[in-house]
Formats: sequence, structure tokens, C-alpha cells
Amino acid sequence: MTDTPIRLSPSGPVIGKVASTGPGARLRLVEATTPMAGSLAIPNEPAVISPDGFGVSNPLVLTLDAPKEKLSYRANLSLDVINTSTNEGGEILLYLDISLDGGANYTNRAKNLHIINSAPTDAEARQMQVWLPLTLGSALGVSDTAPPGSIKLRARANRVVASGALVNSQSASQGSSPISDLNGTIHMQLEECL
Repeated sequence: MTDTPIRLSPSGPVIGKVASTGPGARLRLVEATTPMAGSLAIPNEPAVISPDGFGVSNPLVLTLDAPKEKLSYRANLSLDVINTSTNEGGEILLYLDISLDGGANYTNRAKNLHIINSAPTDAEARQMQVWLPLTLGSALGVSDTAPPGSIKLRARANRVVASGALVNSQSASQGSSPISDLNGTIHMQLEECL
């Protein structure tokens, strides 16, 4: 069994024997955990997630400075959603986007669809997640010949209006409530790995 080095914060010391690393050994981690209060309808179009809602001026963004093309990166987002509508099902899409130019432009790198069922007399809640698997910096566009100042991660969400019973909009569901109530914990993290 070998020791794997980890660094518990972006600027913290490496713990362990660097010479005995394996794939996926964590070097740096940046993360945020925050409540998202209020009863907030998830928008129809993909919108940036923030502690205050969607598409607002203070999106939840994680940053790791000085990324390297030969290192790997992975990320994940999890949050809680309640379907308070009378629809039999609701579709929610989550996205993880990466920026290498300081946040001016983002590229979607992962997305995941979740179905949250509901019944006419009951609501259903569940945790939703999306993962960016372990990916080389070079595959994300990082180049050591013209190194970016940072790698940034943001998350987006939207509800999908689909055919049949999988309808979420108020107008399409005869005035019932849309998928709403992001009243739980948002957790997002970005890791740099060997």
C-alpha cells in the first residue's frame, strides 16, 4: 500500500510521499458548501447557479490558479430539489462549465439529467448530482506553452419541458406549481490531481 499526497486547500502543504503517487492522487481542492434559501423556480433556460438564485450577478464559481496540462482535473456539483407540482415527473438538467480565460468564456464539460417524480397529493425531493470525471488538463484546453492564469468552474441548471407527463411549466401543467424549492445544500468542488 502506498501513501498518496493530498493538499486540503489550494495553498496548503502536500501531505504524503510525492514519489509514490498513483492516478487520481489529489494535489489541490477548492470547494463551496452553501444553503440556497427561498422557494426558487428553476428556469426553463440554463442559468448559472448562485446562493441567491439563478442568472444573478454573483454566481458560485470555484477557481484553481496556475493549472497544468499534464495534471488532471475533476469536479462535481450536488444540490437538493423538491418537485412541488402535481406533475408525475419533472426533468432537471445540471451542467458543469470550465473557463480558462478568467471567466469571460465558459465551455460545458459535463451535464446530467434527473427525473423528480411527484404525485397529485404529494411532493418528492431528491439530491441531484453532476460529475466531471478525471480529465487531463490538456483535454480541457490547458497548455503549458501559453498557460492560463486559472481554471474556473461554474454550474448551471434548467428544467426541461418535455412531451407527455414530463412537463414542468405552469402554463403546460394547468396552473400548478413548477419544479421549485432549492431549499437545501449546494456543494460544488474542483480538484487538481496527479
